[in-house]
Amino acid sequence: MNRHSLFSTIVASVLLLLTPLGNAIEVDGNSKELVVKEESTIPSAIEYLQLMQKSYQIENYEILYLSSLQKQLEPMQLIHGIVDGEEASYFRYLNGVIRESLQYAGKISYFEQGRPAYTIESGQNRSVFANIANFDYVKGKQSYDYVILGKGRIAGKQSIAIRMISKDDYRYSYVVWCDLQSALPLRLDTINKSNVVVEQIMVMSLNVSESSNPWLAKLTTNALPETVHIPESTTDNSSQWKTTWLPTGFSVIKDDQHRLVMHENEPVSYILLDDGIVNVSIYISEKKLTLEEPQKLIRRGATVLYTEHRGEVEINVVGDIPVATAQRLAESIKLVTDDH
Repeated sequence: MNRHSLFSTIVASVLLLLTPLGNAIEVDGNSKELVVKEESTIPSAIEYLQLMQKSYQIENYEILYLSSLQKQLEPMQLIHGIVDGEEASYFRYLNGVIRESLQYAGKISYFEQGRPAYTIESGQNRSVFANIANFDYVKGKQSYDYVILGKGRIAGKQSIAIRMISKDDYRYSYVVWCDLQSALPLRLDTINKSNVVVEQIMVMSLNVSESSNPWLAKLTTNALPETVHIPESTTDNSSQWKTTWLPTGFSVIKDDQHRLVMHENEPVSYILLDDGIVNVSIYISEKKLTLEEPQKLIRRGATVLYTEHRGEVEINVVGDIPVATAQRLAESIKLVTDDH
């Protein structure tokens, strides 16, 4: 029995022991092995989430899923496998023009009908469920409470629902549904403070196999499109602006300047924030347009684009965050030389 099938067997055995006599479990991040704790308790919410993470990374699987956004359903497919010891992910939209991507060995290749294919270097997982599958749940306890809601059925599979409850109003809460057999994620609801689901991803079909899809393995050996090297950001005045407030758990991971075509290639200050689940981008530039009040806020599911004009400066905040967070972030932007 190989390591992946052994892992699946252990996961299935542990997750089905939902009685007081079951053993709690934890995942050793270094060895990718399960450690059984000698306690007469069922797995906790955070232990279920850690199992989900590990299974998401090392299993070979194919999922068909729907993304529900503003009453629109978008069907998509993800094929994941371990090829020559490395994760490989193939993703595609199933409706409309052909849009596909392949992520393998630190590179992502994009293919879209009617446009030249290209490759970028990136070690960041960009596939479905990647945000919750790469989150540090132990560190995240400063921002979320984890609660087991109960069991249900998703895509014909017995599953368990775990709610991640935000401890403040500056981020969304989530409900993660995990397959009790494989521990893989089956559904993700993004929920606002009014308990309204603003975005949902739901698996319709899940197939787990002992070996990686031969077609996926073949894809990784094909010649990739030319790698696009993104120009380095300018360094002049890269720290001209700063945020004087951040929600708990967020940190600044990039602070530089970009040249955007829409701004006639003039330098635009850029600040990127991250809390492990969502990224928030802040652009500060010279004001180009006069906006009507309704244009200052654009929502698309969980994503918000908030624009604020301050004198001759335009501040744009975009990310999967509540409006109140975007507004407060925009208000917190100050010149580095400002004393207030």
